[in-house]
Amino acid sequence: MIPTITVLLAAAMPLTPVAPIKPSATGMSPLRMDVAGVRLGMPIEQARTALASAKYACKPFGNEADFAARVAAEVKDRTRARGPVPYTTGTMQFDCRGPGGEGLTIHFAQVQSGSIVDDFSLHIDGRTVDLPALRRQLAAKYGRPMAGSELRGSWCDAGYRCGESIVFSEGPTVIIDTSDAVMINATRGTRAEKADDAAVMAAADRLVPKKTGAAF
Repeated sequence: MIPTITVLLAAAMPLTPVAPIKPSATGMSPLRMDVAGVRLGMPIEQARTALASAKYACKPFGNEADFAARVAAEVKDRTRARGPVPYTTGTMQFDCRGPGGEGLTIHFAQVQSGSIVDDFSLHIDGRTVDLPALRRQLAAKYGRPMAGSELRGSWCDAGYRCGESIVFSEGPTVIIDTSDAVMINATRGTRAEKADDAAVMAAADRLVPKKTGAAF
């Protein structure tokens, strides 16, 4: 029987058998870090291709208003137009299972170009892998974290505060926790979400220009 750690590394982080493994330099950008070939900001079709290549079985879950539908809803609200808004949808998330039982959830953001990877979370049961060996593999692939330790470390983009919380991260952030299992959480950050909202507002502004005066 092939050990789970071997299956995992073949699928998510291919390894050249060299020893000893030396960690990469500190400071790898979260936007370059991948799990099963999937990166933050990646278009959904590229994510599908990467996941298939890594032998991950995925099911889409849920739909939400895409960029065009959000703009249409904003325009209707501003103009107080009657009738339904043309509703087009983007995929909300993928629920995936890796070849070694890895659990991967990917959420998508709806931008003008389509659905892109907004965040992802990978979980590997610590009872099924050799954690010290996997920590060495993670260090070889991603380098040392910018904050924290090898048990729980954070990688952040330049110009953003690097902390231990994924929820309040302003910029692209990856947090890896291997204390008793393996959790890899990644997000584009709250500023990206605000930029997405601003793009919707800007598109609506072009369709419904703001008035320069008012009656009062």
